[in-house]
Amino acid sequence: MGGGPLAVLFDVDGTLVGSVDLHAQAWHPLPMARELVLRVKRGGKRVALASSGKADEVESNRKVLGLDPSVLETATTADDAERSKPCPDIFEAALAATRVEAVRAVAIGDSPWEALSARRAGVRTIGVLSGGFPEEDLRAAGCVAIYRDPADLLGRYEESPLPRDG
Repeated sequence: MGGGPLAVLFDVDGTLVGSVDLHAQAWHPLPMARELVLRVKRGGKRVALASSGKADEVESNRKVLGLDPSVLETATTADDAERSKPCPDIFEAALAATRVEAVRAVAIGDSPWEALSARRAGVRTIGVLSGGFPEEDLRAAGCVAIYRDPADLLGRYEESPLPRDG
């Protein structure tokens, strides 16, 4: 498998499911979000959903994405953390469940809060602009790479931090 990341920790709201825009529109899977998760899994990586949402919301989003539970190593929720993002609790819980050291994981998120939270857990973050935050804010929060959305990341997967060492 090489020396690249062993686990990928996906934020859900705004990263994989378009639910951030004040819920003004119906929730929808973002383009190619499911395919991105499946590509990561096919690459031999452990997949975790790392959300600070409630368990029923995370489960609903998993279903919206059409992800079979067997694809996931874990799905962390607000129940798995004492503190919400930007504290590291959610990502620390996902790391514990995947049994992967922080330096061998990559988080994918759409907000500066995910990037700060992951960084505080010792995890590099790939940012996606699908949550509406400016690229500059994601870079300032520590994102190592930024893509338009899951489809853009999937389309440039081989040149992204996902298949290689950081």
